[in-house]
Amino acid sequence: MAQVYRRVDSVTLNDLPNELLLLIFQDLDPSSLIGVSCLCRRINTVALTFLLFPKMDFSDCLSRLRANTLCFGLSDSLSFSSIPALRLSFSMRQPLDFFSCHFTEEYIREIEQVEKLFETGRQLQHVILRFRRCTAPMPTSCVAVDRLFWPLHRVQCRALAVYDSLPVTYDDGARFGGPVLSTLEDITISRAPFVLSDFFREWTISSMNSSTLTVVILECVDIRALLPSLTLPFLRKFTVRCPDLPLSHVTPFLSRHPTIQSLILRISFDDAELAPGSLPKVDDLSSTAECLSRLLSSPDSMQHLRSITCYNANISVPSIVPEANAVQTLFQSIALRTSITDLNIPLMNLNIESDAWLNINPRFEHLLTAITQLRIDLSPAADAEVRRRTIDSVVLFSKVKTLILWRGEWDGFARQLRQTCPRIERIVSNMRDILSRSGPL
Repeated sequence: MAQVYRRVDSVTLNDLPNELLLLIFQDLDPSSLIGVSCLCRRINTVALTFLLFPKMDFSDCLSRLRANTLCFGLSDSLSFSSIPALRLSFSMRQPLDFFSCHFTEEYIREIEQVEKLFETGRQLQHVILRFRRCTAPMPTSCVAVDRLFWPLHRVQCRALAVYDSLPVTYDDGARFGGPVLSTLEDITISRAPFVLSDFFREWTISSMNSSTLTVVILECVDIRALLPSLTLPFLRKFTVRCPDLPLSHVTPFLSRHPTIQSLILRISFDDAELAPGSLPKVDDLSSTAECLSRLLSSPDSMQHLRSITCYNANISVPSIVPEANAVQTLFQSIALRTSITDLNIPLMNLNIESDAWLNINPRFEHLLTAITQLRIDLSPAADAEVRRRTIDSVVLFSKVKTLILWRGEWDGFARQLRQTCPRIERIVSNMRDILSRSGPL
């Protein structure tokens, strides 16, 4: 009698539960695992989570993937060695929202991995390239940086941020010949002078002019040769933090860009003024007291300005207090602009050392009849006496109805303020409404 054999369906990797797949993956070297990950979408997902987040629970890994953001190079972030897995991943949705690289001393090898990812053309919405300061120069540094930026156009990023300098020096007359970027809407160049060096400047200018940039942030770089060459018809937010740059080097650019709505300037002041009719759409202006006074004195400019923020002049030491007389002079300039209703000044810092601020004479808070909202950055180091002086300073703004407080919980300060100044109708602390007309504090 012939024996009857029953056919048993074969079991494939795709039939195994995630737990067994993860056990199998533990015995595979990275290259083999990357090969296995190409079998199907589900295995690709499990393999990718194992490669990117080997010490995390699988469900947590999936949530990290769905967040669609990846950060490489930090102690608690991903290793650059896992980028090959990302190159072969087809389980993560495109485009990737956020791709951040913090390069280490091994930046030559790390750049090679990032370059290969860029060459695949995977779309990356927001690209951050942060280099280590004081990185030791290497013979191949220039070539590595050139190769990193050459395929950058393939990822079609909408936002690009480059931080910190690299020890790269190119031959006189040499120029970067990579394709320009045309998809940018947001660019940040911070302490990265190589991006504006003779080698890269033409490419940087062409990329900025070819894109529909709405946000530009320039910090601690020499932009004197950059600004005259830029024409950005869609620019809405412009930030410059270059303390050695005179105001006169910026005003021609501002006059040529009437679309700017938000302007932040941490620069040195001189006698420059805006051309008549400049910045018709600017709503929010932030700068030092001296620069603010100069800009506000420009005739027929910034007709719709609503909000003013006064900074100190020192970027590296934010706690330095603005000069008191300069702030009072600023108040005189603001008083001539009835459109300005919102004022942010370092009022607590002005009171932190002594009662000199309250004793200054003459003073001009009483002229600010259009100011109805006051914003204050509070100092955790402030003692009871400093808080009292700050409250007395708030009282001098006779028309203020809303107070916005930042940094720390200040419910007690708010209660004391309300007792001293009952006309205050609303107090907001760290975006939390702690006092309103409809209810007690």
